[in-house]
Amino acid sequence: MRISTSMIFDAGRNAIQRQSSEMLHTQQQIATGRKILTPSDDPIAAARALEVTQSQRANEQFQTNIGYAKDALATLDSDLGSIGDILTYIRTRAVEAGNATYTPSEHQAMATDIEAQFHALLAIANSKDATGEFRFAGYQSTDAAFSGGAPVPPAGPAAVLYDGDAGARSIQVSASRTMPVGEPGSRVFMVDAGGNSEMFGAISDFITELRRPAGDPSRNIPTAVSTAIGRMDASLDNVLTIRASVGSRMVELDALEELSGAHGEQYAQTLSRLQDVDYAEAISRLSKQQTILEAAQQSYVRVTGLSLFDYLR
Repeated sequence: MRISTSMIFDAGRNAIQRQSSEMLHTQQQIATGRKILTPSDDPIAAARALEVTQSQRANEQFQTNIGYAKDALATLDSDLGSIGDILTYIRTRAVEAGNATYTPSEHQAMATDIEAQFHALLAIANSKDATGEFRFAGYQSTDAAFSGGAPVPPAGPAAVLYDGDAGARSIQVSASRTMPVGEPGSRVFMVDAGGNSEMFGAISDFITELRRPAGDPSRNIPTAVSTAIGRMDASLDNVLTIRASVGSRMVELDALEELSGAHGEQYAQTLSRLQDVDYAEAISRLSKQQTILEAAQQSYVRVTGLSLFDYLR
């Protein structure tokens, strides 16, 4: 095979360009800290890194959702606690009302006090969350959960109706778990098929009985007290049951948060193994490539400088 001068030049130039390209690639790896700069560097590792990255991002979203869920459940638990406090207070007042020494005027004053608690309870029932949605309206969260309850002197407040639905809003907190973070008002405030709230109805009925005048033949405070205590106990038991469920969900979220954190660490370690450059190896390789490039450059200069005239004297 005949080797021409141009072939010698081309071979030398190609060697220099190849070594320069390889050295530049190594420099970019060191600068970015990534050994895979393009999928062609390692197609299998690049594909695996993409899968892990997608899983990592999904896990990060689940961690964010867990935070939202914990906040929502903490607020719900606080509201349930306030509802329980109001019911306990009304029950205590009902026990006091059973005292035979209480006069009709004292019962009237007690009715006014309990009516204030009624409206405080209604305010909680129609409270909004941080996004401006009605917390206890189920999926119908753009409208108030309850209507009615206006004062009707001299009796108790008007009937309270539930205008929401039975839906419980939820958030996906893991690939296999969707966590309910709300409770519909129909469950918390015990709404019957007609939409009437048992809890508010019980309080309103008690207020009405306390306000009956002394000469009213239907006035029967002992019976009203006994009925009110029984209905408050039923409402309290219901609220406590729901609150226990909320507490269980919060414990579950703590466990899911810990597990999600462990998964996040595993994903980070896997990505590091797949993508991160070994600086010691890369620097050693860069030094070797630089030496080879310098040798190629020197060789090219010497070869291209050869001439028949150099040997003539």
